[in-house]
Amino acid sequence: MTSPATTPTGRLDGASGALVPALGAAGLVTIVVGTFLPWLRSGRVLRNSYETDGAIRRLLATDGIAHGALAIWPAVSLACAAVIALYTLGARGVGLALAVVTALIAAAVGIGALTAPRLGSLAVETSGPAVTLAGSILVLLAATLRFLIFVRDDRRTR
Repeated sequence: MTSPATTPTGRLDGASGALVPALGAAGLVTIVVGTFLPWLRSGRVLRNSYETDGAIRRLLATDGIAHGALAIWPAVSLACAAVIALYTLGARGVGLALAVVTALIAAAVGIGALTAPRLGSLAVETSGPAVTLAGSILVLLAATLRFLIFVRDDRRTR
């Protein structure tokens, strides 16, 4: 049984060539979907991650890393779209790097939300953070597979 090889331009051929980008794209889309699902319950009101961001800034005087993370959170969806555009346009290395950074940020925020304590009438709603974390895991899995395929193919050419 032969395994997929890369073309001279570094593109994957065969099943791995389609699977890894599809897995990464599915992860990116899942991250974005997760940001729009409920993240916070305030009484009877459910808030998505973007509404949660505003509520946390108003209720808690955030500073430092927390303030920075909340300030750039809306860019996560844009970064996911940029990754897909970069990959489609052939800037795969840059797209892969941005995908990994975006997935790590989304995973950190998702884990932070899932482990946050209840604050009075504010409680974490797990669907949004869990879906965002799942998307991050898919992206990181795709990046890891891409790296392993690169290493395997690099060893074959020696």
